[in-house]
Amino acid sequence: MKFAIRDDDPSAMTRPEELESCWGRVWGEIPVGLSITPFRVPGSMKGVPEEYRGSDEALPLEENRELVSYLRELIAEGKVHIAMHGYHHTNPGGRPEYVGGEDLKEKTLHGRRYLETLLGSEIRTFVPPNNGMSLEGFAAIASARMNVVNAQPYGRMLGIPRNPAALADFFMAAQYALRVRAGLLSPFSVFSYRHFKQVPYQTVGPSTDLRALGEALKNCRSQGGIFILATHYHAFERTLAGGEKVGDVVSGILDTVRADPGVEFQTYDQIWDSSGV
Repeated sequence: MKFAIRDDDPSAMTRPEELESCWGRVWGEIPVGLSITPFRVPGSMKGVPEEYRGSDEALPLEENRELVSYLRELIAEGKVHIAMHGYHHTNPGGRPEYVGGEDLKEKTLHGRRYLETLLGSEIRTFVPPNNGMSLEGFAAIASARMNVVNAQPYGRMLGIPRNPAALADFFMAAQYALRVRAGLLSPFSVFSYRHFKQVPYQTVGPSTDLRALGEALKNCRSQGGIFILATHYHAFERTLAGGEKVGDVVSGILDTVRADPGVEFQTYDQIWDSSGV
């Protein structure tokens, strides 16, 4: 089984010690995937520090010099790998940014180039804010030649694309879903479209069903699949319905997979390059 960590929401609001407290014990052993927003607009979402809450002013990542220096060091040491997590991470019209946002192609290209220049690292992976994407959102990712970590299959409940060139991806997605339901393809696998690849994730957060999460991990291990553990650094102290802290659940899963000699820890780029599709 291949295993990767997806940690969402680092931005100009993030303090280095917050990331250190969550992942310091696995630095150098498990590469941590940080999903970074280049120009975060704080708003009032969960996880926004009180001093920024309610602000609609974009915060460029470069303004947090301490964090940028820290990230560059971690990247150079191979401790983290970077994904782009939206552009502003807003909810236009009450919808996720890559569902209701405008100028997504331009923003995706600009955000990617900005992060690559600032952090000195190529970025080939996109993580959609609030895990939502429209057909336009997928088109923006394809245009930027980025791959996506998302559990929402292309085309499902999005409607049939009007662009004839996108129809191929639409029918490929339908075929993929049929193959998974027929047991011919593992749901814990990379699927390749014409211009990008996609892999699903498993969430650890306050609403997580621990039984279902454990079953997913068991099935993924038996199938030799790809297990991407998705969480938020700012949610580690929050609790699940049973009273467990998110951080403790994450730590328990990491202890389990670290003890399994059959688990291979990977970066996103390693997953894309070794997918064989």
